[in-house]
Amino acid sequence: MTENLKFTEINKIPCLTWNWLKMNRASLEVEASSEIISEKKEITATKKGEVISIPLAFEDGKRYEHEQIVTAQENSEVTVILDYTSAKNAGGFSSIKTKLVAHPYSKIHLVKVQLLGSNYVQIDDTFGECDDSAKIEVTQIELGGSKVYAQVKNELDGYESRFKSDTAYITENGQILDMNYVVNHHGAKTDTKMIVKGVVGDAALKVYRGTIDFKRGCTDATGDEQEETLLMSKTAVNKSIPMILCNEENVSGTHGATLGRLGADELFYMQSRGISEEEAKLMMKKAKVLSIASKIPSEVVREKIENFLEADTFSSLPISAQS
Repeated sequence: MTENLKFTEINKIPCLTWNWLKMNRASLEVEASSEIISEKKEITATKKGEVISIPLAFEDGKRYEHEQIVTAQENSEVTVILDYTSAKNAGGFSSIKTKLVAHPYSKIHLVKVQLLGSNYVQIDDTFGECDDSAKIEVTQIELGGSKVYAQVKNELDGYESRFKSDTAYITENGQILDMNYVVNHHGAKTDTKMIVKGVVGDAALKVYRGTIDFKRGCTDATGDEQEETLLMSKTAVNKSIPMILCNEENVSGTHGATLGRLGADELFYMQSRGISEEEAKLMMKKAKVLSIASKIPSEVVREKIENFLEADTFSSLPISAQS
């Protein structure tokens, strides 16, 4: 049995822009199994140096609802690694909700690695709260799936609390990747750093919304967001809207977005050393992802990412290059 699911407001941007840009929000209608497989995990860190891996395997045709609550007690540090995998051509629907609570002087490093099958649809929502001198760090890799909607929101409530995110993606073969990152600065001397880098190819669509919001009272707060996008085809569609909102005077916020293609000089240099244009493009794709994947403190998970990329590389190469 299946049912029709409708989501009218996904990844809604905090400050609405012109409707014709079609970036204020995303919507989704999907056919999914009426039988829900659900799981909830609660993790509480009380000491430093804890690393917890949660591998999530998804079967073809299934519908999943997963929830995680990660709490770091005062002066504790924890790394939680979530990796989502399925068979290469599997399809289904997945909903992930992750809540992070960082108490004073604590640190949470959340790693999310999405390697789902080419027909999977996923909504992934992460929400964090930081107390005094606490830090939340999110490392996110988005490679699989058919349609993926990923949101990361963080509240910097405490004095000198910090948020850092590193995101890498490859979106191609008609995939849709829709991202929304929002950090609200409430406490004084809070800091945000967000980095997003990836590749959009074929007839794929990638949307990125990144918002740093300086609320009243967050004096001496700082924020920076940077995005690097490499377009691999003329039919690829990229939409980016980095945004800084400000309701406090003594703050510093910067943002930048770089959009480009593989240059003729770069191609000539590689081809002069026996590297074909197709191989050069694949090398650049892998480099974007692996630069972020290197921040993941798990060799097993890093190998999963490399194996996923290698499989994609081999299938994308011309037959002459494979032999």
